Amino acid sequence: MKNNNKAFTLIELIATTVIISIVLLITTVLILSLIRSVKKQANMRSIDNYGRIVETAMAEYQSQYLKYPTSIDELEIEYVGSVIECETRRINPDYSIYLSECKVNGKEVHDSASEDGWYHYGKLILTDKEYVDIFGKNI
Repeated sequence: MKNNNKAFTLIELIATTVIISIVLLITTVLILSLIRSVKKQANMRSIDNYGRIVETAMAEYQSQYLKYPTSIDELEIEYVGSVIECETRRINPDYSIYLSECKVNGKEVHDSASEDGWYHYGKLILTDKEYVDIFGKNI
């Protein structure tokens, strides 16, 4: 007589469950890491967009009053999107913009390229946490 036993054994079921669990765990970790990375990039883009809006507001101010503003508070900034809060928002002597310690929707955002979370727009470059103009003079 033939024995047609086509059922799974308990060990086969446990092995299959363990393999599926390991695959799901690895996939979950990778997906969560990807989501975290995308959120960080979106927050950095929000700060970048805010900086560009400030630059545009400075250009509008300059065309209207024929001089650059001395403070960001003088500008009419119309920014629609995430709530951006920066501890320091200033206009540098060469009329570039300096933003530091920015938060997007209440969460602090750090730029991995500049470990201190500083952002700058315009002609300045960051070297050793000091701003230097394009000719190498400290500002």
